[in-house]
Amino acid sequence: VGSEMCIRDRRLAAQIFQQYYDRVSLDYAENKKLVLEVSTIKAKHLLNRVAGYLTRLAKRFKKAEVAQQPQG
Repeated sequence: VGSEMCIRDRRLAAQIFQQYYDRVSLDYAENKKLVLEVSTIKAKHLLNRVAGYLTRLAKRFKKAEVAQQPQG
């Protein structure tokens, strides 16, 4: 059951990340507010997991964007 919950959390975070890419932040608290605003999640533990994974996704993509920029 544990792995199923992880997959669900990641899927929800990925959907929010794709649809609201411009509003996703590197800050956990702001992402938590975004998840509350755009979803119907009521469970606190699920909300925290999705917001946390959303923050991890944002940091990963931000690092990839910086690495792709030409240096010079």
